[in-house]
Amino acid sequence: MRTVGLAMLAGALAVSGCAPAISGSAENVARLERAHTADPKSEDVQRSLGIAYFQAKRYADARTALQAASSMTPDDGVAALYLGLTAEAQDDLPAARSAYETYLKVGRTRRVRTQIQNRLEALKLREIQLAAKQALARESEIASIKGPPNTIAVMPFRFSGSDTTLKPIERGFAELVTTDLSHISALTVVDRMRLQALLDEMALEQQNGVSAGSGVRAGKLLQVGRMVGGTIDQTGDQLQANAIITDVATDQAANPTTDKESLDQLFTLEKNIVFGVIDNLGVVPTTAERNAIDQRPTKSLAAFLAYSRGLELEDQGRFDDATRFFDNAVRLDPNFGSAAQKAQETKAASAGAEVSATTVESSLRGTAEGSTVASATATTNVTTGGGATSVAEGLNPSTAAGATTGGGSTTTQPQKDPSSGTQGDNPTTKTAKVTLTIHQPGKP
Repeated sequence: MRTVGLAMLAGALAVSGCAPAISGSAENVARLERAHTADPKSEDVQRSLGIAYFQAKRYADARTALQAASSMTPDDGVAALYLGLTAEAQDDLPAARSAYETYLKVGRTRRVRTQIQNRLEALKLREIQLAAKQALARESEIASIKGPPNTIAVMPFRFSGSDTTLKPIERGFAELVTTDLSHISALTVVDRMRLQALLDEMALEQQNGVSAGSGVRAGKLLQVGRMVGGTIDQTGDQLQANAIITDVATDQAANPTTDKESLDQLFTLEKNIVFGVIDNLGVVPTTAERNAIDQRPTKSLAAFLAYSRGLELEDQGRFDDATRFFDNAVRLDPNFGSAAQKAQETKAASAGAEVSATTVESSLRGTAEGSTVASATATTNVTTGGGATSVAEGLNPSTAAGATTGGGSTTTQPQKDPSSGTQGDNPTTKTAKVTLTIHQPGKP
């Protein structure tokens, strides 16, 4: 039997505009399963079988095959990519993140790398929310584990006052305190978004325990040693902040840290609260740590309010709305680095929310990695006459497979995708045919 070069077939599919995807049909799965039985150590077959299982929505089988392929060839970007898509389809977000991060290291298609980077940003909130649900489901088990005393979580500071436009500072103030405490190397501080997801899951913000700074249940679920919580009270143009440290294991609260400043001295108020909390924790910061804490993120109260509102919207997964507020904060203060960083993250998360297996496969079209995927779409009878050798040749065709009769040869010349920039990403699979004629000696 003459074996057809499947790389050439992939090129024809790409030129015709067909999306590069391995068929999940029962016939194609069965064909690849026979190939795997014939050559169980072939990484090409394992990868192709895994993608076929994925297309057939046989995710458990897909994961097994793709994990085997990735173990055989750790730098196979296609196997890592589909392993991530499979894990995400199974709602195993940590495994999906790990596989996607591998693709970012070894993947070769620039457009897909951008999509995966954005997808990871979109998955961050889902991962945090899933972890909160899992913690609540295991509460009886987790609550008995004592957290290290130097591990801290900062609750939202509940605002009360006549100017309701200031309410967003509840989260913004907590974010500032969290960031400043993170400068102390002796402390481990829980990310604010992680705590907020747990609070949302528990509906704890509607309970008096938040304002009193107790939060012991949340602290046990987070496995921290101490919780910081408190209030911000407005009277005219004056703000008074109170912060309380609670020992999670004993439910004992330390003496509160209190300070009062005018509204335009909000950032001075926050710094005074932070240094008071550090003193109550019994920690002595280094000069470098103290200098880092002293830095103001912005001088604009309006920019900080916009930033704080953006945090609220980000916590709700409203990335486009959050981006508008973060961008506004940057417009009000171009030097507000935290707001600029958040704007970048929420823009990526918004784009990542639109990424799917379909959009990823569309971006693979016409690339070298797309050809790898498309090479398993062939329906050529690879089981007749050639056995395992023909199967392997079909999945990973050799240069000999393209040889023609009569002394000529056909070579495939990959063309560079003009949208790929440098680094050789995304070559198309268009082919050029070169015929060499060899004359016998003594004849013209």
